[in-house]
Amino acid sequence: MSITGLDRLNGKSVFVTGATGFVGKRLVPALLDAGAKVTVLLRSRHGAHALAAMGAKVVTGSLGDGAAMKSTLRDQDALFHLAYDMRAPAAENLATFDTLRQAAEAVEVGRIIHISSIVVYDGWPQENLTEDSPASRAGGTPYSQAKMAMEQTLIQGNCPVAILQPTLVYGPGSMLWTDRLADWMAAGSVVLPEPEGLCNAVFVDDLVQAMLRAAVLEGLGQERFIISGARPFSWSSLLTGYANIISRGSIHYVPLADLAERLPPEEPGTIPDTPPLAARISAAARGWIGRERFEGIVQMVKQRLPKQGEVYPDRYMLELFSTKGHCQIDHARARLGYAPEYDLDSGLEATQDYLRNRYGK
Repeated sequence: MSITGLDRLNGKSVFVTGATGFVGKRLVPALLDAGAKVTVLLRSRHGAHALAAMGAKVVTGSLGDGAAMKSTLRDQDALFHLAYDMRAPAAENLATFDTLRQAAEAVEVGRIIHISSIVVYDGWPQENLTEDSPASRAGGTPYSQAKMAMEQTLIQGNCPVAILQPTLVYGPGSMLWTDRLADWMAAGSVVLPEPEGLCNAVFVDDLVQAMLRAAVLEGLGQERFIISGARPFSWSSLLTGYANIISRGSIHYVPLADLAERLPPEEPGTIPDTPPLAARISAAARGWIGRERFEGIVQMVKQRLPKQGEVYPDRYMLELFSTKGHCQIDHARARLGYAPEYDLDSGLEATQDYLRNRYGK
């Protein structure tokens, strides 16, 4: 990719959290290719060998260790903060984030590139959104509340920060928007509402592009950027694309009102900040045997399970499947020079080898 000023990363010291995650695995090689001196933080030694072989310096420890973070972040030109543990309570994620932020500000890190989420906006997913759209901490999930709290703290801080708010990030290794959807198609048929809505999504390498641009942006203050693809596409186009790659799966349409009627009543009250038992077991297993080995075992088990027939959307997915809202990227285009390189066709093409290997095609 061609990014004006990317050569300014050559020889710069950068620190990355979440380096073994879906986005981190794409970001670290891009930073190394740009000539940056990359240090990554891992909670264990799983994945350390591969990162060291690329040329990254690996530090093991905890985001919650303030003294260690100060020592590691000292003299860093940029902090790329990607880490968020979906298998831990939001309050725990917020606490470790605050320790990291305080350490970064104490040692005067050059800048922070923080990955937030489009879910911080009150109008997500139904409304057209820009960076000026309302966002508050009232209501929402513990995840969205934590992300909003992180943003507010960074905006009020004294360190230059680029807060990137990606929409639905898909591509090789995306557990939610590639693996899960492809698993649904492999199970049989996915039910979509009639009328069908729009999918606001971004291919992972376009998000990495935005992160690199934020790292070299001149005059950075405390700024937010919505990051999405050039334009939304239909959910059926994405699902059919996955089905064509893995050679299985179909789509079945049901009137939106009928799908809404079959959902259980919403339970009033605050959503508990407690990860499901399955998520906690998953987290422990990943810690014991490593993420990639664990996910390989899970996929092997899934392939041996009987097909489930039709997959109906839950309340949140039905809202996504029916939305007409459009997430605008005009500000990211103008300020960052962000230019999405992947439309749906090229994104699917870049994902096909990953999915074919995953399903033994």
